[in-house]
Amino acid sequence: MPVPHSPTDRAGSRRDPTSARAARLGIPLVLVVLAIVAAIAVSGLLAAVFLGAAVVAVVADLWIRLGIRSQDDRDDEARARRIFRRRGRWPSDD
Repeated sequence: MPVPHSPTDRAGSRRDPTSARAARLGIPLVLVVLAIVAAIAVSGLLAAVFLGAAVVAVVADLWIRLGIRSQDDRDDEARARRIFRRRGRWPSDD
């Protein structure tokens, strides 16, 4: 049974990369398929709505991943500063 984690736990997606990848690729793919079905069966307007939702899902994923990556950079910088305060040298100078 999976252990629940906090929504702010950045490592959560790293614990199960398969489900994160499935969601990251699956949601936009399902929306594109729905757009194709809607274009054939219902209307072009509904298809455009589904395509727009797919684009929003991809952009949101990229934005979130960029935010996580920049937070990792900040954490690395803070760690380097703590080492500098203890040793008097920047970690990359070793």
